[in-house]
Amino acid sequence: MGNIRVRFAPSPTGVLHLGGARSAIYNWLFARAEGGKFLLRIEDTDAQRSKSEYVEQIYKSLRWLGLDWDDEPVFQSKRMDAYQESVQKMVDDGSAYYCFCTPEELEERRKASGDYSYDGKCRSLSKTEIDANLKAEKSAAVRFKIETGTTEWIDRVYGTIKVNHREIDDFVIQRSNGFPTYQLAVVVDDIFMRISHVIRGEDHISNTPKQILLYKALGAAIPEFAHLPLLNGTDGKRLSKRHGATGVDEYRDQGYPTEAVFNYLAILGWVPKDGNEILNPDDLIKRFNLDDIARKSAIFDLKKFDWVSNEHIKKTDPEEIYRHILPILVENDLVDAEPDSTMRQYILKFIDLMRNRFRTYQQFGELGSYFFKDPETYEEKAVRKNWKDREVNRRMETFLAKLKALEDFTGTTIETVVRELAEELEISAGNLIHPVRLAVSGFSVGPGIFELLEVLGKETVLRRVHTALHKLPLID
Repeated sequence: MGNIRVRFAPSPTGVLHLGGARSAIYNWLFARAEGGKFLLRIEDTDAQRSKSEYVEQIYKSLRWLGLDWDDEPVFQSKRMDAYQESVQKMVDDGSAYYCFCTPEELEERRKASGDYSYDGKCRSLSKTEIDANLKAEKSAAVRFKIETGTTEWIDRVYGTIKVNHREIDDFVIQRSNGFPTYQLAVVVDDIFMRISHVIRGEDHISNTPKQILLYKALGAAIPEFAHLPLLNGTDGKRLSKRHGATGVDEYRDQGYPTEAVFNYLAILGWVPKDGNEILNPDDLIKRFNLDDIARKSAIFDLKKFDWVSNEHIKKTDPEEIYRHILPILVENDLVDAEPDSTMRQYILKFIDLMRNRFRTYQQFGELGSYFFKDPETYEEKAVRKNWKDREVNRRMETFLAKLKALEDFTGTTIETVVRELAEELEISAGNLIHPVRLAVSGFSVGPGIFELLEVLGKETVLRRVHTALHKLPLID
């Protein structure tokens, strides 16, 4: 099925957002699954809002996601001649006509009639009137002529959709400044790029009948359409800044793994029939089926996203995690830019201990900083609960003395000390475990305490417990 050709067509008027990235992913998966081509088109006809830095940002985000495109990107701004030729063809064959109505005239007539559809004033102008207006250089847009009837298509997601032409205006295909409208440029470009399937957001369903009519007027084959339900937040409203970060680059900068972002966006509204949700791009290609996309809106749930991300981190090779987090540790002044072999092995132990707990690479530097530097503060709530009086100090002094005497500082021997001392003091082991965790990390939660103490090492643990004895409790 090498004749499959799909396109992702962003406008460079802002960063690549999650909804756009999801559309790109579905196009890419479909192309790769069917042995077709995934093409990129930059829809930059809005000269005022389109910026070259957004083009570069779109490229960067797509590459970061691993979405490689075939052939050179098509820029609409370089195809003005093609649009004008297509408009002229339709004017010549009568499927389009010049409209000399000014915006002010249109507004005045709409207000007078209360009907905001075009009243067709210029539709029946004689050739003499048209030629006279053009000769007088009167400003003219070009409208597509809608005939009575219906337009119907089978959408790969929504099934059969039928639109009566009474619902469609004689819409503008070329503005009075000679620039094409979205409807025209999209169709002319899709014909030029030989697009076989148009996979895009459901907000374009209303554009589809107009575009089908343009394909027909230009004598071109009509592609198949698949409209994707939009992304909503957990409140059921369309995803926006009020729900948090919406740009792909924001999640990249927060340290989410590429595979996790790709995976989560891919399963928003589509889940493989085997029910497996944690998949890499190759797995997704093997399973992807356009016809299995759900019709209901997909919910972007940050908690689910974090779970997917954590699952990917857990599956990632420690050496790969090391490559990602080293710059973060360096940036946070936790390690040198070129760690020696001892530090490198320590970082790998740190990764092995903490990878199950973090959802982003940034968290290794933020929440795991105590592996590299002594805590400067202690979680107040945990102090009030687990180190509330001097009785804790007395227990910890006894515990510290026993740790000092340990020659074999391993998780197993440390656990034995804790269990035996708890029995001796007739307290639960938790009365020792919780304060020591607070002393060495500053936090009330973390990895298994005995493994943590072993990785930190005897010298660090003794120093931190000793420091905590002088700092805690926070009040007498």
